[in-house]
Amino acid sequence: MIHMRGFCLMLCFLLSSFLPSSLQAQEQYAVRISFSDKNATEHSFSNPEDFLSERAIERRIKYTISIDSSDLPIPNNYLTEVIQLSSGLLHVTSKWLNTAVILMPDTFELAAIRTLPFVHNTKLVAFYEDGLHQRPADLPENEGPQLTGFGINYYGSAWNQIHLCKGEILHELGLQGQDMLIAVIDVGFNGVDNLAAFDSLRLEGRIVDTRNFIELNDSVFQYSGHGTQVLSCMAALMPETYVGTAPYANYALYTTDHLTTEQSIEEDNWVAAIERADSLGADVVNSSLGYSSFDNPDDSYPYSQLDGHTTLVAQASNIATAKGMVVVASAGNEGNNEWVHLLTPGDADSALTVGAVDYDKIVADFSSRGPNAAGLMKPDVAVMGKMAAVVNSNGQVVQQSGTSIASPILTGLLTCLLQANPQTPPHQLRTIIRAAGHIHNQPNNDIGHGVPDFSVALEEITSIVESEELSSGLLLYPNPTRKGFYLQSEDKLKQAGLRILSITGQVVLEQSLSGQQFLYVDVSRLPAGMYLVEISMKSERQFKKLVLQ
Repeated sequence: MIHMRGFCLMLCFLLSSFLPSSLQAQEQYAVRISFSDKNATEHSFSNPEDFLSERAIERRIKYTISIDSSDLPIPNNYLTEVIQLSSGLLHVTSKWLNTAVILMPDTFELAAIRTLPFVHNTKLVAFYEDGLHQRPADLPENEGPQLTGFGINYYGSAWNQIHLCKGEILHELGLQGQDMLIAVIDVGFNGVDNLAAFDSLRLEGRIVDTRNFIELNDSVFQYSGHGTQVLSCMAALMPETYVGTAPYANYALYTTDHLTTEQSIEEDNWVAAIERADSLGADVVNSSLGYSSFDNPDDSYPYSQLDGHTTLVAQASNIATAKGMVVVASAGNEGNNEWVHLLTPGDADSALTVGAVDYDKIVADFSSRGPNAAGLMKPDVAVMGKMAAVVNSNGQVVQQSGTSIASPILTGLLTCLLQANPQTPPHQLRTIIRAAGHIHNQPNNDIGHGVPDFSVALEEITSIVESEELSSGLLLYPNPTRKGFYLQSEDKLKQAGLRILSITGQVVLEQSLSGQQFLYVDVSRLPAGMYLVEISMKSERQFKKLVLQ
């Protein structure tokens, strides 16, 4: 569920939003099916482009992350058999958790479904008296100008929240999110398709993907204005009025939260959204949603289960990070109510969890407190989330409070920082940002390591030697190739070694390059597909993608 009374401190904001009208024919039960395997998959690791985008594959190569069984979609015949047996409709799937949510007219066939050899278990996760949707929708097919004068006049109302982190330093250097991809998982983005604040986003085609995981369509602009405010913190571009923290990034916009109910299925929607973000090749994910309790008390989480790896969304956050995406999550707005604690996925081990402070760097009373249930210090950092500026769904610049606002402010700046050295893996980026916090030497469970100084973080991230610079002048050609390739260097590759790895991480060829400047490598015995060529010199490594036809 989304704790909107906490995340925006304005429940009336949501109540004034509206749902898209749709004809609902009958009641539906949403059942999560957990599968025991993927043995009947129709996909192959040798053709990852069948189920991952080129950008997603490139990200795995960049971080030397193996493509494994969690990347494989659920076998179609498993889904077909369950759908036919239940007379149901497919809602969402999770290849990472090996689950699917099916909308059923009744639960009479659940016992039979549980007997299927590839079904592990089932769980009722929602009920819709008037139905949710009656047929699945088809999925869609899948640099801005440099401005100057980065001061209060340029940023307008957004100056305080950006300057508090010294984020303008990034923008002054041209780091404004160009060519980066941010996925935003939220409630809805009412007005983003017509508001002036997002003109450049639309005109330059930088909204690269949209998906409504509730209604299973691409309509995300008529559902709620919460995501509009969140997105504005990053993407709005109205110089001298309001400028976000990553105004030239690309964005994928996903809605996952049902406005009129609070049911466990919302976690499944969230997982489906982050998996789509991964397949699309997103660099960073912002989640200003949080969960702990649901309409059905049996589905609610006790604090003991917010241990960083138990909830569905925490598991998915950790997997997403392992796949090379940076997951930024709001801590929650429960600090001044009975719950007090973090919400999930803010508890996730690998998530960069964001709390809220005011302009004086004092913790906001509503900001959820850590640690998570396993004792891990949370939040990681905090930024301005009390009386921060946003653009609302009416196009007005207003003040808003909540960790759901703090999270995207940090997400945009983090994305611009990553742009300075895209080779930085998520865990290292998180460490750099925490180390730049103003109370890094004395962190606490109210604001973590404090407000990060991005001028400090920038100095640290640019001091990291990028793998592409380790062997300047190194050539690999031809590529693609059918039989072999030449490796040539300006200097002799002293004490160097070569390994060729499959896309799954298996070493398929290895040899020494000591003292050689020019080498022919025969790969004619390898099957066609995508490989990773690794050149190692002492403690340094360089990677190049190789396509064998």
